[in-house]
This record gives sequence, C-alpha cells and structure tokens, in this order.
Amino acid sequence: MKKTRCSRQAAGAGAVLLAAALAAALGLRLLTCFDNKYTAKAEIAQDGVTVIPEDGVRYLVDGWELYPDALLSPADLAAGEVPPRYAVWAGEYPNLAPFHADGNLYGAATYRLRLRGEGTAALYLQEPLCAARVFVDGRDLGGPGVVTAGAYRPLIRDTVYAFPVHGEAELIIQTANYSHYYGGLWFPPAVGGADAVAHAVASRMIFYGLLCFAALALGLFCASLWLGGGGRRDRTSFCFGLLCLSFALRVCYPFLRLWGVPLVRPLYALEDAAALCGLCCAVRIALALFLPEGWRRLRAGARVLSLGMCGVTVAVPLLVLPLFPGFAIWYGPLISWYKVLCGVFLTGAALCGCVYGRPHAGPALAATAVNGVCLLSGVLAVGSFEPAVGGWPEEYGALGMVLAFAWLMARRSRSMVLENLRLREHLQEEVEEKTRRLDLLRAERAQLMAELGHDMKSPLTALSNMAQIIRLNDIMLDEDTREKMRGIEDNCSILADRVRAIGELAGETAVSARMEPINLNQFLAAFHRSNQPVVELTGPDFLLELTPLPCRVLADRERLSRALENLVFNAADFTPPEGRVILSLDRDGEDAVICVSDTGCGIPEAELPKVFRRFYTTRSDAGGQGLGLAITRAIVLEHGGEIGAASTAGRGSSFTIRLPLLWETEL
Repeated sequence: MKKTRCSRQAAGAGAVLLAAALAAALGLRLLTCFDNKYTAKAEIAQDGVTVIPEDGVRYLVDGWELYPDALLSPADLAAGEVPPRYAVWAGEYPNLAPFHADGNLYGAATYRLRLRGEGTAALYLQEPLCAARVFVDGRDLGGPGVVTAGAYRPLIRDTVYAFPVHGEAELIIQTANYSHYYGGLWFPPAVGGADAVAHAVASRMIFYGLLCFAALALGLFCASLWLGGGGRRDRTSFCFGLLCLSFALRVCYPFLRLWGVPLVRPLYALEDAAALCGLCCAVRIALALFLPEGWRRLRAGARVLSLGMCGVTVAVPLLVLPLFPGFAIWYGPLISWYKVLCGVFLTGAALCGCVYGRPHAGPALAATAVNGVCLLSGVLAVGSFEPAVGGWPEEYGALGMVLAFAWLMARRSRSMVLENLRLREHLQEEVEEKTRRLDLLRAERAQLMAELGHDMKSPLTALSNMAQIIRLNDIMLDEDTREKMRGIEDNCSILADRVRAIGELAGETAVSARMEPINLNQFLAAFHRSNQPVVELTGPDFLLELTPLPCRVLADRERLSRALENLVFNAADFTPPEGRVILSLDRDGEDAVICVSDTGCGIPEAELPKVFRRFYTTRSDAGGQGLGLAITRAIVLEHGGEIGAASTAGRGSSFTIRLPLLWETEL
C-alpha cells in the first residue's frame, strides 16, 4: 500500500515537473520572439549600411567592424592605415581572449558601423565594458570612463547620445576593459528617435523597479515578522526574507548603471554575490522543507557548498582577478554552471519532497523546475538572446522561486494561524475544566485535612485526660514522674492546638472566594464600628483614618474581614493599653492601600522576612500558632493584591495591603 502511494506521488511529481519545464520553455520561446534585441535588430541595406528606423527603436546587432587591440579615431580610419578588421555582430565575442595567443581577455578595441537616416537620432549605449568613447561623423560625443591604457578608468554607465544625421553617418565606439571577465560591446546599442529611445529606457526602468521594490517589500515584511518573533524565530522565514532581499539587490543594477556608480569591481561582485546568496537561501529552504532529516551528509554538503560559493563571488572579483587576470576566463563559466547545478539540486529536492508527501511541495517543484530551465537557457542562449525591455531568463527563474516560496510561506503562516485559532477556541474550555478539577482537588484535600484533624482529636483528648488523671490522683508518682506527666499534658495541648489550626486552614481553602464589588470606605467604617469596642475593652485605642476619595475593589467580604481581624488583633496584642492601633485607607495610583499600624514593641529587623511563614510566631507564650499572618497573606494574594510589613523595634509595626481598584468600566 505504501509503495503504491509513493508510486502515485512520484508519477504526479513527474507530471508537474514535465508541465513546468514545458511551460518555462514556451515562455522563453515567447520572450525570444517578442522581447529580444536580436529579433528586433535594425535593418541593413544592400550596401551594408544600417538604417535608422523612422518609428520605434531598433538594435544595432549586425554590420559591425571590430579592430581588436586598437583605439582608432575617425581620423585614423579616414587615413586608411588601420590594422586588420573583423566583421562581427554585437555580443559575438564576450572579450578579447580569442584574438590573443595567451588567452588574455583584457585590452582595448574599436567598433565601427555605418548608419543612414534623416533628422535627429538617439543612441542608447547600454553598459559598455568597461569604458567607452563615442564618435559620430568625427564628432566626439564623450563616453563613460577613460579608454586610454595609461590613464584607464572604468565606469559602467548607460548613456544616451543625440546626434543629427542627414544621409549616411559613421558611428565609432572605442572600448577598453581591464577589470571584468566580459568586455567590449557586449550589449547591442539601441537606435531610433529621441522619444522612442526615452520610452524604451523608461519601460526598462519601470519593469526592474517593480521587480526590485516588490521583492524588497516582501523581504522587509518577512524580516519584521522574524525580528518580532522574540525567542521563537523561524529560520525558514529568515531565509525567505534574505532570498527576497538578495533578489532585490540583484535586480537593482539597471539603476546603478543609469546613475554611473564608479565602483566597477564591487558592483559586479555585489551582483554575483546577490544571485548566489539567493540560491543559497533557496537551498536552505529546500533542505528545511523537503529533504529528510536522515540525509545528513547531503544536507551538510549543500550548506557548505552554497555558502562557499557566496564567498567565492566576493573574493574572486575583489582579490583574485586583480592579481591573477588569467583566472577571469574560467570564472564566468564557473558561476554560470554552478547556477545550473543549483537549479538541478533545487528541482531534485522539491521532487523528493513530493515523493515523501511534504506539504506544498508541488508548487515549489514547479517553480524550481522553471528556475532550472531558465538557468540552463541563460547559459546556452548567450549571444542569441538579450531582453529589450524585460529581464534575463535567470531573473525570471529567480522571480518564480520568490513568488512560489512567498506562496509557500503564506500557506505555512495560514496553517499556523488556523492552528492557533483552533487551540484558542478550546483554550477557555480547557481552562474551565482544569479549574474545576483543581477546585475539586482542593476541596477533597481540605476535607481530608478536616477529617484527619477530627480523627486526631479523640486520641489526643484521651491521652491528655489519662495523663491528667494519673497526675491528679497521685498514683505512686515521684516528683520526676509527675513532671514528665505535666510535659505530656503540655505537648498534648500543643498538638490539640496544631490540629485545630489545621482544621482552620482547611476551612479557609475549602471554598472558593465569592468576589463582589465593594466600597472600601464604607466597608472599613463598618469594620471599625464592629471591632472598636472589643479592641479597646482592655487594649489600646483603635482609630480609623479614611481618604475622602472613593475606593472600590473586587473582594470577598468575609475573607477580607478575616484578614483585617488577624492584623488588627495581632497589633492589639503587641501594643500596650496606652498605645494606639490605626486602620487607614488611601489611594495610590491604581491601588487602594489599607494600612494597620500600631505603637507597640515592634518586630526585630531580622524577623521581618519570616512573619508571613506558616507556623512562625514571635509570641513568647504558647498561644500563638503562626497561622494568622500566613492566612492573611493567602487571602490578599487571592484578591490579586500585595501585603508587606515594616517595623522599628520599640516604636511599632505597620502592615500594608495593596488591592487593585475597580474602575467604572469594569463594573
């Protein structure tokens, strides 16, 4: 059954792969027909002169004369004493290596073409490598960089030249390259009317602007999500964001060429590094989503190779080529075929994900197949395809991967959101169920403690009574034995008090609090009236100080009264009759502050951190069980408040309760 399922998945993946490859081939064929400089080339008359179009833009592909290793001016060509020339088409030779016995690709060259037309024409010279100078009918129109060998200065910049032409005109372009692995007139220039050329340039800039800013927006959005993820940051999301940013950097070169940024080697290094960084991110995403975890060697090798090639694209143009120019002849093909290898790997990884049933592997397989076909086409179509307005094949392939991975990340995010919603829907039910179980468990524990205390009372009472009978009847007791019997009685009394305290504590925790809005001003006034006679009967004065501001809180009246009784009567026990116990209420920001202070003996500073512990007491007699303050603290915490103590030995103590105020919007 499992084998049959895998076979079906493999067949489906193969169909997707074949369909995507055919669609990519068809798309590239359409690009070759409708957005290709080599199919939109200028017409050449029978006498070999290139005709400038009356409408639109045409590209100067054929009819060029090439003079390698020579910078010839119009005067030199007019004199007739020129070196051998070659009839070439633009882009036929990527550099001058075929003309040098040692394979050196650097040098200078002159290109010559005859034009025919009427009126004012415009010439769009796209990215001459790596410096150029333009002459029309003997007039120097200037150009980017300096072509002279002794003063060579590279500058990659797209330039537009307007010139009048009446009949025939001679176009001469001098080029020099000592910086890049491509050189000369690699891109066919465009010629036509000034408006038509401006429209073509603007269309190209708009196309690349849309690509650049769309990818940049995707990358920045993904980066903001990743940075806002706190400790749970998704590496796949980070790689996708970096993929988008790399693509944006990669397709921004037309703007840099138009502005004429003078950093030739760093710009080409940036372009290659951005392309390979995008492939590296795509490889990392494919490894994370499609390949099994057990393929450790393949995963590790792919990571190392992809990262290493990113370093190569930075190191070679900036460090290696200036020292070893001969390596340039191998560097270009190395980068191109590595891209093809990455395309094959990505397609294989997505195919593997389809076979193993990984989520959303089908669209990724289609995108990687399209990217692989585009990368291979970019290598094989050198010299036969160059976009007039749109992008290169590998740029379309990279765009397809960005869009596919964006869709994949959106589906993953949607799945996570739906899962969170599902969990949130049942969260309240689970909380209520667990709360019910905790209340039941707490009630059962309290009942058990109460029953245990009740069961212990009878044996303790019997033991205490028997000891008392023996001691009182004086049944042959010497003084030592009688003293021990008193000790038994005392310890039985202590145990009885402990059992009573356990029952008391069980009673406090057995029932959930009954919270209701109460006015603390009125509540404390009633509390003071009820307890003032008891406190002042044999003890200190009991005073009340209330703020005129209203203080409403959410509380359980009985439990809050119990907590205040513990504090007030504790304070009365430690305060002499001539002293005072003060109950006060104030407001502090969003809290109501209740304070019980006295003028008693105070608490030693070392003992203050211990006063809220269970069974801890500072009483010297045996009457204290050390539970009053512990119960008070539990009640305050149950109300969402805080309690603290402060004291100065010999001057009194104060206990402060802070409870959150209840505002009108919460009622």
